[in-house]
Amino acid sequence: MEKELKDIRTHHLKLIEDKLIELITHKNRILAVQSEEIGEFKKNFDEFKPLTQVIQKTTRECLSDFQSKLDQADRQAIQQFHQQQDQLEYHASRLNQQQNQIQSIQELFEQQTRSRLQIAETQKAKERMLIELQQTKEELEQKKFLKQQLINNFKLSQQQQIQLQQELKDTEHQKRYWNNLLQEAKGNIRVYCRIRPNSQEDMLLLNGECTLVLRVPERFLKSTNCQKESSFNFEHIFSQEADQQEIYNELSDLVQNVVDGHNVCIFAYGQTGSGKTYTMQGDDYNKGVIPRAIEQIFKERQGMLELGWQMNIRVGFQEIYNEQSRDLITNQKCDEVKLLDVKDIVEVADHFNTAKKNRQVAETLSNEASSRSHFIFQLNLQGHLGDKQINSTLNLIDLAGSERANVAKTEGDRFTETKAINKSLSALGDVFNALYTKQQHVPFRNSKLTFSLYKYMEGSSKTLMMVNISSRSEDFQQTLASLRFAEKVKTCSIKK
Repeated sequence: MEKELKDIRTHHLKLIEDKLIELITHKNRILAVQSEEIGEFKKNFDEFKPLTQVIQKTTRECLSDFQSKLDQADRQAIQQFHQQQDQLEYHASRLNQQQNQIQSIQELFEQQTRSRLQIAETQKAKERMLIELQQTKEELEQKKFLKQQLINNFKLSQQQQIQLQQELKDTEHQKRYWNNLLQEAKGNIRVYCRIRPNSQEDMLLLNGECTLVLRVPERFLKSTNCQKESSFNFEHIFSQEADQQEIYNELSDLVQNVVDGHNVCIFAYGQTGSGKTYTMQGDDYNKGVIPRAIEQIFKERQGMLELGWQMNIRVGFQEIYNEQSRDLITNQKCDEVKLLDVKDIVEVADHFNTAKKNRQVAETLSNEASSRSHFIFQLNLQGHLGDKQINSTLNLIDLAGSERANVAKTEGDRFTETKAINKSLSALGDVFNALYTKQQHVPFRNSKLTFSLYKYMEGSSKTLMMVNISSRSEDFQQTLASLRFAEKVKTCSIKK
């Protein structure tokens, strides 16, 4: 196209050039003629001066007319050139439009081809969907039938569930009744014995699970005729190898008795350093009776909630130090400990940690961190389901260590504490002795310890004394006193 346009322009330029040459040639001829005429008449110039002027004028007019015609011819040639250039541009534009149209037609054709393929695939998909819809319709009809069956079965299951719930409630009631009979058959007051773990000397000999033989060290024998050993029988005796889980397995039925609606007291008794606090509280790696009992009660509570019971749990932490009662949460003296509502085990643990920090401990010759007070943890459980009600309390008591002042070599405040501890433990012994001898009056008021617990040690209440003893020979006298005290407690019964 560019070559054709160039040829056309060359042709027009050639025509214009020929035309200009022709005009110039014509002009030259005219100028030659005029020159000849001027030569002929030069001689007579003066004579023919007027004629010359006329001729000059005529020549100028001719030249002017010629120049005008020449300019007009140039303008016409340029105009024709521009017209032809516009025509060429127009034809080029039309050509581009036609090429674009051809390309659009090709794209449209390709799009139509793809559309026809998509329509074919859509038709196949539609046929598949129709088949699937038919299958879905059949499945829906089947599910509708199954749904109706499930509704009927659910209604039947609801009736069965109501019946099963009632049977479960009756079973739970019977379970609590028979568990209480079992605990009463075992004794409302029972005594277990635990030998301090990791004792280094062998002064004690186990004869089965219930019999303990205490051998008298030679230095305590006044003569060779004296009795060299004493035998004691208890409901259960835990050896040095017994772990915390084994201990709690034997106590869990008593804790269950609290869930069944009965008061329970569990004492840890024994001399300073015999392992009472470890048994009751444990450590970070071996939980004791208190944290395990809390876990069990909250687990049982959850099961009762699922049966429709409304259950509330409250806890309290009390210390009896020098015959003064103190709330270990508020850290203030009190006549009666305020029980706090708790929602979960974490909340109880927070209170428990606060109570442990506030408890009185001090170093003695017998123990570098001796508990100088009686620690009482109370957990009250209240619940109701219809006309059935539960209001029971679990008391877990870590008693201060029994010790003789001359052995512990206490002085000053420690000596005062020791006297108060032994006085309250003696009062506790008097209470058990009164129960043992079936006296009409039981001296609960003789100490803050027994007075705080009297309402939990009567009626259908259960009491367990965990006697902790040491097998070291230097602890013989204290171990013997603890075992004799425990043997006396074992023969008691709760006043109803």
